[in-house]
Amino acid sequence: MKPLSKPLAAALILVGGAAMSTLAQAREYPIGGPVQANDMEIASSYLVGIEMAPMPPGMVMSKDSVHLETDVHATADNKYGLANGEWVPYLTITYSLIKQGAPDYKEIGTLLPMVAKDGAHYANNVKMDGPGTYTVVLRYESPQIKGFFHHVDKETGVPEWWSPFTKTFTFKYPQS
Repeated sequence: MKPLSKPLAAALILVGGAAMSTLAQAREYPIGGPVQANDMEIASSYLVGIEMAPMPPGMVMSKDSVHLETDVHATADNKYGLANGEWVPYLTITYSLIKQGAPDYKEIGTLLPMVAKDGAHYANNVKMDGPGTYTVVLRYESPQIKGFFHHVDKETGVPEWWSPFTKTFTFKYPQS
């Protein structure tokens, strides 16, 4: 077998390094969970350097922004007709993010449904206020809010959806 030429070997090293850099950027940093509520397992994390399509107007894509996300999946004992581990669709999830010691910093918004290689989730890009300890309050509203119907007859029906609830997680940013 013929040895690789120096320029080709250098190009392969650069491409490999760039690929590893992209993988390193896509690392999930845990915020909180998993916790269980209303027959769902909920976990939250953030990533950096995430782009989406279509890019919503006003979407934050700065150096000091994160991709705040929450994963919501049905539990094995789910009474709403969802399979164990199945992503729970049509949720309305809002967030409120504050930084300890920074009374003027508060970010509020809605997490959007989207999909990545690791599955469907709810997320949005959020501007951070530099290193520190943050608290995020996530408010989960049932699929009924977005018009997701459910059977109510005796044979195939499922119970009424749950009332809105919140989960609060405190985390350090940035994490290494």
